[in-house]
Amino acid sequence: MRRFVKTLALLGALLLIPGWTHPAPQQTKAKNAKDSKAGPASFGNTEAITEDELKVYDYFLASDQMEGRNLPSRGYDAAALYIASHLKEWGVKPGGSTTGTDGPLQSYFMPIELVSNQLDAAGMKLSLTMPPQAARGGRGGQGAPGVGAGGRGGAPAAPAAPRSFEYAKEWTLGGGAGARGFGGGGRGGAPQPADIANAQLIFVGNGYVINKTNTNPYEGIDVRGKIMVVAGGMPQELAAAQGAAQAARGAGAGGRGAAGGRGGAPANPLGVEGIDFMTPQGYAAKNGAVGIIIVPNLQRLSSMSNPIAGGGGGGGGLNGPRYEVVKFLDPPVPAITAGLDLTNALFQGEKLTAAQVFVGATDDAKLESFPLNAEKKLSLRISVKSDFNHAENVIGMLEGGDPVLKNEYVVISAHLDHIGLRDPNSPGNNGDGVANGADDDASGCAAIMGIARAFQLGADKGIRPKRTIIFLWVAGEEQGLWGSRYFNQFPPIDISKVVLDLNMDMIGRSKTPGYEDPPASKLAERNEVFVVGPNISSDDLDKTIETVNASYQKMNLNHFYDVTVADDTHDNLGPPPRAPGGTPGQHIFSRSDHYNFAKMGIPIAFFTTGLHSDYHRVTDSPDKIDYKQMLAITKTIAALGWVVGNTATPPKLNAKLPELLVKDMKDVKDQGWGKLTPVLPPLPKMPF
Repeated sequence: MRRFVKTLALLGALLLIPGWTHPAPQQTKAKNAKDSKAGPASFGNTEAITEDELKVYDYFLASDQMEGRNLPSRGYDAAALYIASHLKEWGVKPGGSTTGTDGPLQSYFMPIELVSNQLDAAGMKLSLTMPPQAARGGRGGQGAPGVGAGGRGGAPAAPAAPRSFEYAKEWTLGGGAGARGFGGGGRGGAPQPADIANAQLIFVGNGYVINKTNTNPYEGIDVRGKIMVVAGGMPQELAAAQGAAQAARGAGAGGRGAAGGRGGAPANPLGVEGIDFMTPQGYAAKNGAVGIIIVPNLQRLSSMSNPIAGGGGGGGGLNGPRYEVVKFLDPPVPAITAGLDLTNALFQGEKLTAAQVFVGATDDAKLESFPLNAEKKLSLRISVKSDFNHAENVIGMLEGGDPVLKNEYVVISAHLDHIGLRDPNSPGNNGDGVANGADDDASGCAAIMGIARAFQLGADKGIRPKRTIIFLWVAGEEQGLWGSRYFNQFPPIDISKVVLDLNMDMIGRSKTPGYEDPPASKLAERNEVFVVGPNISSDDLDKTIETVNASYQKMNLNHFYDVTVADDTHDNLGPPPRAPGGTPGQHIFSRSDHYNFAKMGIPIAFFTTGLHSDYHRVTDSPDKIDYKQMLAITKTIAALGWVVGNTATPPKLNAKLPELLVKDMKDVKDQGWGKLTPVLPPLPKMPF
């Protein structure tokens, strides 16, 4: 990103132009009827929001000079500065850093430390200490040539020095067991350092615990402090479902998920991970294993006569290296994939030969668990080089006017990041290398700016809600809901006092004449918006939304996506034919920033106009936004926030919630989310 020096100079010039430093052309006038005209008495100063200002905000945030707002990037930082400068100008109270700030704007930022780890190949070490009797070898096994050869008889060998195995030739990092797309695969994150000395090993078959079939390969086995050796196959029912899903995908292309998520995957026949089944990775993390060694199947083994280097963490590219949030990096259970020689050594003299384990992994067979020889010890060092960077949520606050209720909060959120730069020579890009993200999600960000300005104008005239309103522009939604997770996991306020999150993602488009929806997604009609969340988790909130809408903007509130499981009339789009046992739809309730609030037990409402053919493409440009529709949605959300900000009794969660949400609520509680956490001071190289 640093190569665009001329662009940065142009950005600096733009920020000095009066038309860009003010939120809308009408603000430069001495008198503005809209600014002084309140809406319906129960909706505060919502009528001060204008279509013109939303257009100005969106055009700036989606300009080429923002370089697609990838996180992290200077384009993202510039967008954050743009919002913070307006909040400061309007007099909105900052909600970010309180110490160590440099300049007038950093107090609006909630810093998030990022790290990019790259493997240090020279520091990668693996050695195996064999027991004295291991020289006898195992009994002959049938299988791949050269696999599992038994040793010759003879006297016991003297203890041998540890044998070293070369990284990228005899073993590689990663290669999780299971099937991607079914919640059973290894999750590819950036490599993390590890140093394991003289650990014992234990073979655990394919490593899956399956409740409905009472399958538990760990029965009578303690993995704590040990390295799990896993045959890289799958349970039979999982393998069959994956094969069916692959066949179905071959029959028709699927759509992308909404608002930064991926399209819906076929239902896992094992059930819900963490409830109905547990992967070897999940079991290792929960039960104290220190490492995992994956034995690949014969197909993978034959395609890599020796393992190739992997798990580098993603370097280079138009958007720079891959980063992760430092505070999210719990010490992982390192997983490696063993090559031929290492697997032979591991199973030399054991109950099963290497050949039998290779074949079992290939056939997804059930293999008996057993501890390897207690004198067989493995040491592993994973070495990385770390590059640190920063991200930031942008936070403004309008303090409530009630002495008691001001300690409760209504959050209005949208994500500021997008997907950054693209190859201008790729098909359909026509020389354009910037994914502007005018709808995703500059539209939601512009809407919050309009609401913040209007509410602060009202407060300046004595029109103030009872509860405090938090205006929150989150980072890293495209990376995995980073900013909203960070806000909820390490909240700067008492998160238990948040009574509602109103989230916006892609609220700027509507169907134009002749537009046809693709097979797996849906775009809103004129004067329509999709509402997600109330029908799932809060009947109280649903009633409030309906009441506010009926008395104000009178939009068509479409609850098509307001479910967790598709049915005949809800979220039932998908690539035909549906995979056997598959679940169509996009599962949007769990795929945008509102879900991290829902996991904290906070009622949420997510507003979107859906997907379109420009989603995540360089063609998502501000000239295609329906600003009239965007204004109606913005006013609806502002009015809803105002009503909940003043009501005596805020909306409550339903007594019965979906099983997945209940599980995730328990998980974040167990992980300690929600403890009041001071905001970090600004990180090195943060904008100010």
